[in-house]
Amino acid sequence: MVRWMRLTVINDNKANPPLLNDWGGWSVLIETDKWVLLYDANTEPRVMEYNIKALNIDHGKIDAAFLSHYHADHYGGGFRYIGEIKKGGLVVYVPETDNTLGRWGGLNPVVVSDPREILEDTITTGVMRGGMGVNEHSLIIKLNGYGSVIVVGCSHPGIDNIVKRGGYGLFGDVYLVVGGFHGPTRQQLDSVAKYSRYVCPAHCSGDEARHYVSTRYPGKYCDVRTGSILNLPITGLTQNSP
Repeated sequence: MVRWMRLTVINDNKANPPLLNDWGGWSVLIETDKWVLLYDANTEPRVMEYNIKALNIDHGKIDAAFLSHYHADHYGGGFRYIGEIKKGGLVVYVPETDNTLGRWGGLNPVVVSDPREILEDTITTGVMRGGMGVNEHSLIIKLNGYGSVIVVGCSHPGIDNIVKRGGYGLFGDVYLVVGGFHGPTRQQLDSVAKYSRYVCPAHCSGDEARHYVSTRYPGKYCDVRTGSILNLPITGLTQNSP
């Protein structure tokens, strides 16, 4: 189990000047005591480049990457930029056969269809089918003494279904879930809050979802946006404005 984690939001729908913002994009750097992983890589290469430098992120320390699903706001040109600067065949765990990332160079897409460990104490939920036939997988990290941390992209299969599979279905208690909840219903949010210590709706979750969780479950809610840094176990949320 990882002893600590740091999640740095490189890009999110909610801006945080002077960092650049690409509305609709989503990208998070996940650092632990065992590895560093890039989760999704938004749309615009210039946003990735600028924010990575502004946030003092050392791209040389990135061990692997993860693509939640093949929508442009999650890979777009961001992975093109990452491939160019890494120049070493960076492994990107993807949910289906790749026809894009491998053409850009510097990236090595690896398809993972079923739940399995991809890094130490870290698994993918395996492919879950969402609306309009979207194949999506999510990331689950086991945090020592606290339970699972679930990072999602757009939650097309339903954020409640992802938490059911990825949280208590595989690793036990859910400590935190963060990412795009895809305009969830209140019933879905209630389900997530029931099983999660902290709930961090971001990206495509929508203002209504943020407001509902923050008012209904104020002790569980955490606000994230471009530049946010989450240190886990929770010791505070820093809005990084370089």
